[in-house]
Order: sequence, then structure tokens, then C-alpha cells
Amino acid sequence: MNKNTSRKIWEHPWGYAEGFIVAAGVLLSGILLQFAAGNIETALFASPVNTIVGALFVAGLLAVHFLSGKSRVVRWLSSVYATIPALVILLILAMILGILPQFAAGTEKGQLPPHPFTSLGWYQMTTSWPFVLLCFYNLSILGLTTLRRTTRKQTWREIGFYLNHLGLFIALLGGILGSADMERLTMTIREGQVEWRGNLKTGEIKELPLAIQLDTFMIEEYEPKLVIIETETGRMLPASRPESYMFEGIGKTTQLAGVTLEITDYLPHAAIFRDSTFMNVVPMMMEGATTAIKVKADKPGLAQPVEGWVSNGSYLFPHIFLQIDEETSVAMPVQEVKKYSSHVTAFTESGITKEAVIEVNKPLQVEDWMIYQYSYDDTKGKYSDTSVFELVRDPWLKVVYTGIFMLLAGALFLFIAGPKKKAS
Repeated sequence: MNKNTSRKIWEHPWGYAEGFIVAAGVLLSGILLQFAAGNIETALFASPVNTIVGALFVAGLLAVHFLSGKSRVVRWLSSVYATIPALVILLILAMILGILPQFAAGTEKGQLPPHPFTSLGWYQMTTSWPFVLLCFYNLSILGLTTLRRTTRKQTWREIGFYLNHLGLFIALLGGILGSADMERLTMTIREGQVEWRGNLKTGEIKELPLAIQLDTFMIEEYEPKLVIIETETGRMLPASRPESYMFEGIGKTTQLAGVTLEITDYLPHAAIFRDSTFMNVVPMMMEGATTAIKVKADKPGLAQPVEGWVSNGSYLFPHIFLQIDEETSVAMPVQEVKKYSSHVTAFTESGITKEAVIEVNKPLQVEDWMIYQYSYDDTKGKYSDTSVFELVRDPWLKVVYTGIFMLLAGALFLFIAGPKKKAS
């Protein structure tokens, strides 16, 4: 007679079913807290509160391991049956985070989309209770798994395990706790001026222990382009796939949307003088000068080619286009920016002085601050004398990097050590 070997829920040893129930319970607890309290105010957990929370969390894991390490529940928490369900639920939230647009912490509720997802905290996922609780639940499993491994017989091959698991633990814990201490501001500076005040996203102005002097701001642009547009709407032609021609030199000829264009003159620095009946384009090196190209345009059906100047204008001069017929014209779009850079001198209260060139993707680090090239005064285009920087301070970044380097070292160790050979 066959015995019934089916196991009931919550009957030891626990398996994946209990793992998903516990992980779902953590998620549900987070959702209830989210409805009751809203998103976590990260400012409340700024230093030294986050340091205390981190120390208590690690101390709690150590206490559980040494006092109850042999209990069935603790041993189950450090097993694959708890790990996989916890990771699956957390990955689902991570996928939602990647799909939905995210708003900065501190954004007012009225500025968030009027959607049920807002109440769940999904538009500010990293500060929502479900996400944070699941992160700590996964960290607890990771910590207990690492501690449980210490009770086994130790060999040199365990080095890779500890580097990987401790590295991941340190990186995740540092990232979660450090988010409360992260500062992100913007600073707008004109050439020749020194600024030490930054603007928070809330609009507040904050004085910093760091001052920046903008020595020079430079913009490099690509060569101007020519396009054919509908005179009435300004839409580029052909409508299905607009064509453009980048300036290559005087005397060049090109075809755009059925129109033959010949470049007859070029002024990289030009001034435009016009009234209701007269227009004159002359070379002039001055602040606000524009780019102008003289073109001769011809197309089937025209009695004779038309010739004239085309310009994209500037903050000082208007743009001009050349009308070919009643329907089409030659125009010059605003020139695309190739690169913009700021030559700066940074000063700190501790007496450090640094001179550097800041570009997009080439930030400057001064003590704990990373200074990024953020924007400029686009109303003046290439004549902008104002640069906008983004300043970011993350004192926990070194902790996160330590964890990441441990992960890399662990992966390298496992690669060199290779798989464990079984005795023949």
C-alpha cells in the first residue's frame, strides 16, 4: 500500500511555495505601508541615521546567525528555496522600474501622473516601501547565506564565494543607505564670475563648500546644413524622408527634393541688414554674427534659377530663407552642436584649487563632488557666455565601489581557480 508523501504548506522542510508566500508577504507589507505613509522621505535617513540603521541591520544578522543559526527557519532563509522567490519578486519590481518613467524623490504628488500606479509608488520606485523592504529581505538572505558558509570546513576555494557574496552585500547596502546622503544641484555661471551657490530641484538655493569660476565657455558646431521646406508650413521635404546637405565648400552642387542647389558664396560670420524692401548680407566679425550661404536654386518648371542668401540667424539677427516658387524654399536649420566645454577653476574651503576643462562625459572631481557639464544658454547659441553645471555628492560611493571591486575580484578568482575537480 503506497503512502501519501505529499507535503502540506508550512510543513518542514519548507520549499519554493513557502518562499513565494513569504516574499509576497513582504511585498504586501510594503504596499500597505505605501498606502498608509506614502514614499519614504530619504532626508529622514540622512547621516548619521543611515549609518546607525546599517550597523543595526548587520548586528541583527550576526545575532540571528549566532543565536539561532541552526533553527529550521534560519537555515531555510539561507537556502535556494528562499533566495529564488525573493529574487523573482524583486526582479518584477525592477522591470516595472525600467518600464515606467521615474521621478526624483521629493517630487510633489500633483506633479506625478494621475494613475493608480502613483499610489503604489511605482513612479518613484527606489523610495517606495515595497522596493526597499524587498531589498532588505534579499540582503538578509544574502547575509545569512554568507554567514552560514562560515560554519563549513574552509578551503582556499572559499575566497571566491566570500568575495562575490560580501561584495554584492556591501554594494547593495551601501547603495540603499547612501541614497539619503546624495546631493544633486545645478549651478549657473557666467564667464569671469565665481559661484558657490547651487539650486536644488525644489528651487531652494544652497551654499556649498565649493566655488567654481568660469574662465571660458566654448561651443563647437558642425558645418551648416541646407534643406528644402514647404514655404507655408516649414515642413522639410520630402515629407516621407527629409533630405539635407551639409556644407562642403563654395562651388559644390547637390540635389535636394528635386531641387538643384549650387553654393556660390559662404560667410561664416555675417550681419544681416534688412527692411521692408531691402536686404544686405555682409561679412562682419562681431558678437551675434550669423552664418550665411549664398545659393543658386533650380528645378523643373522654373523659367530661370533663383539666387540669394540663406541663414539660420542668431539671437541678434533673424533667419532668412530663399523662396524657389510659391510652394518651396531653401532654408538653413540651426547648426548642431558638436561639443561644448567649460574652462574652470574650482576652489574648496580646505584650500584646494583645481583648473580643468569640463565637457559632457568628462566631469571634474573635487573632493566628494563630481561636477558635470549640464547645459548652457541655448538662446544665444554658440555665443553663449553662460554654463550650467550639475554637482553631485555621494559620500557612500566609495563603499559601493568597494563592493563592486570585490565582485570583480571574486569573478576573476573563480575564473583562474576553475571548477573543483572530483576525485577519481
